[in-house]
Order: sequence, then structure tokens, then C-alpha cells
Amino acid sequence: MTTEAHVINVKERTDRWTTFQESWKDMPLTLNRRDAIKPDGVEVLDVYHAVFLKHREILTTAQKLGEKHVLIMEDDAYPGKDFAKHWAVIKEYLDARDDWELFNGGMLMIRDCVDKIIRIDHKDGSDPSMLLGVWRGAMAQFVYFKVDPALEKMKDWEAEGKPMFDGWYSKKLKTMACIPYLAIQQDGYSDAAGEHRTWADRFAFEEDMMKYALREFMERDNLHPSIDYADPRQTVLREMDRTYGFFTPSLPSPAS
Repeated sequence: MTTEAHVINVKERTDRWTTFQESWKDMPLTLNRRDAIKPDGVEVLDVYHAVFLKHREILTTAQKLGEKHVLIMEDDAYPGKDFAKHWAVIKEYLDARDDWELFNGGMLMIRDCVDKIIRIDHKDGSDPSMLLGVWRGAMAQFVYFKVDPALEKMKDWEAEGKPMFDGWYSKKLKTMACIPYLAIQQDGYSDAAGEHRTWADRFAFEEDMMKYALREFMERDNLHPSIDYADPRQTVLREMDRTYGFFTPSLPSPAS
């Protein structure tokens, strides 16, 4: 079963849309291009404001259509390894639950803000899909919303000073991230920054760092991982005593 993906793309950037379609052509997604809102320097101050407003516009339409979940992507997103396998089980898990409002499939800066870990194993013995409850992070190239609660909280954006949306989401919404990443941001010219940006190395580094910090939780036979607080590489674990008992081991993967 495919997932409808709303892909935000500047009308003039046909090169990015072409590259995006080629990158995702074999993935279980139905790609729908959505015209990006352009900053005008007055009502829409910058690209970050424009992207948020587009997110809210797409969610508002989805709500009117009775849709419960919406996937929104940016046109420079690139699929992670084994995307289809990981997305299938993560989506199934999320769609069956109400304890989240936003899932970010490629979130940076989450090392020291994890307060929940869920491991979903695969029958083929490959690396599990790790879902992480987080309260801070950045990036928005692959975001999956629970429409009604997310849209309700997004009403506060103007009153709270129109903050940069990606960091605001993780503080405002009940947010889940994942390791491995489902999607990274490609290197290239950034409309937001107005310059060429490189991302591949950053995503590779942070994903490896998270896998190391989570290594005991990712071992299939280890249901009681220990925490070494003296190891600075395990910073991700230092917040966990707040929610001790969070760990849900070995959830089966019906989609495997």
C-alpha cells in the first residue's frame, strides 16, 4: 500500500522536482507536487514562514476531507537505506496510536533529548526500526502529522511570535523521530539560506552517533540494556530516568 506524499516545490525549480521524482520512483509513495508559498517580506517574511504556512494549508485541506494523517515532504529529501521496510512498520505503529502528533523521519539534533524508545524488530533479522520520543530537534524534509491535534496547536504559531517552525514543532507537538533515518536532505542550493548547503555528512554522522548510543537497545537479545552515565557518547540516555520503564522490547513486524 502506498502513502500519499505532499511534496512542497517552488514552481520555478523544475530541476528539483525532476530529481525528487527520480530519487523516490521505486518507493511506496504517491507523489503529489504542491506549489510552495513564496515570501513577500511583509506577510510572509522568509522561507521558514512560507513552509509553515504551507504545512498548515495542507493540513487544513486534509481536515476538511476527513483525513487523519498527512505526510509532507520537501523537494530535496532523499530516501534512507531500506526506506520501504522501515516506513511500513513505523506507519502501521503510528496509525494505530493516539499518543503522538508529529513524526519526523529525518530529525537532527536529538542526541540529548530522547525520553521514549520503542524498538520494532524485523523478521529477517535486520536492524530494527527505532522510534524515539523527543522534545527538541530540527529539519522537516519528511514529516507525518496527526491532522486534528497538530492543526489545533498550529493555531498558536502567530501568537507565539512566528518562531522557526521545525524547532517549534518538537516543543509544541508530541513528536516522534526515528533511527535509522527514513529521509535525509540532499546537498544543494538552499532557498532558505540562499547558498549551497551540504547535508549528507551531517546526517551520516548523527545517525551513526545515535546508533552507537542506542546500541544496547538495538541488540535483539538484550531486553534489559544498561546505561553507562560516564560515557559521553551515551548522552542520549541521560534523560531517561524521568520515564524509566519506557522500553517496549521486540515488537513484531507484521509487514516484514
